[in-house]
Amino acid sequence: MQNDVVVVGGGISGLSLAYYSVQAGMKTTLIEKNDTTGGSFASPQYKAGGKSFWLELGAHTCYSSYQNLLGIVEACGLMGSITPRAKVPFSLYMDGQVKSLVSSLNIPELLFSAPKIFSLKKGGMSVKSYYSQIVGEKNYRNVISHFFNAVPSQLTDDFPADMMFKSREKRKDVLKNYTFAEGLQSIARAISAKSGLNVFTGKEVVSLRRENNQYVVTTSDGGEYGARALALAIPSASASKLLSSISFDLSVHLGKLKSADVDSIGVVIRKENISMKPVAALISPNDLFFSAVSRDTVPDDNFRGFAFHFKPGLDEKTRTKRITEVLGVSASKIEHTFTRLNTVPSLRLGHHEWHEKTDALLKGQKNLLLTGNYFGGMAIEDCVSRSKSEFSRVSR
Repeated sequence: MQNDVVVVGGGISGLSLAYYSVQAGMKTTLIEKNDTTGGSFASPQYKAGGKSFWLELGAHTCYSSYQNLLGIVEACGLMGSITPRAKVPFSLYMDGQVKSLVSSLNIPELLFSAPKIFSLKKGGMSVKSYYSQIVGEKNYRNVISHFFNAVPSQLTDDFPADMMFKSREKRKDVLKNYTFAEGLQSIARAISAKSGLNVFTGKEVVSLRRENNQYVVTTSDGGEYGARALALAIPSASASKLLSSISFDLSVHLGKLKSADVDSIGVVIRKENISMKPVAALISPNDLFFSAVSRDTVPDDNFRGFAFHFKPGLDEKTRTKRITEVLGVSASKIEHTFTRLNTVPSLRLGHHEWHEKTDALLKGQKNLLLTGNYFGGMAIEDCVSRSKSEFSRVSR
């Protein structure tokens, strides 16, 4: 099959790049190894007794500052599906109890340290070195660091401070934070259905080659897809492996970036079977899981749902036991379970330089695009912005 562009990877990075390609009139094919597109936009549905309930297993929230994403949402006719998030608290789970963030902070230490936010610069500092000065070392160690770890579901002490949270211009006509009536995967479904985009799911790419000034992508079922331009929107380790036959230097460079697996377990429970007060998420310091993110932000008449983001390598029995302990329910009260394994980058100081070298190496590769959550940041908007800039670079 001949194309103008082949995109490998059907997460929001690959989907947004495919969207820009289709909008430009290019014949575009997207190949995704999983059965559905979306990647971290995973909103599986549970149906029972004529009722439907979705639960997020990856990303959970969009913001009014996600302007590139909103441009796609608008073009796909999804603005009317934007749904507000209920105001329920992010809470700590400690000693078997749900506690508020404020009650766990050392307020005198916070008041003493907070003024440094006006003079301290994030550039060249790690999350730990910067925020421990802003909130105080004890507050950072005992409380704040665990909230940061919950964002990418891994230890974030060594993350670049200026990549953790970013200030972006906001759209005033959009809710500050929101989701969609059928979850974030609504965006993935809408892009996948765009006219002019060919989507193949359940196909894993096993090799790449250059042939007659084109890229040829081979999948595990023996299929071949040729295109003038190739976009890789997959984890850096996977991109490194595939690119070994195209660019040795780029392959080696991508292989230097570390990543972490996030083992996500979603559980659905009937409302009458759980007594815990509504929460946005539970953060449990030094626990088996980084966070338990709730569907309470979009209340349902029949069910409640929680996505536990576990540290990798735990067996099913251990995970189930911890879930039931935290939620205060027996395993028999769990109506349904979803599972999802996501890969996220482990960013470190020096990442900006790594990024610059990546782009320098890309300049020597004709019509090769790289996008994902391991360039300008891990936020949804960072992924879409990278795809937009990569498309603009190659289309020029």
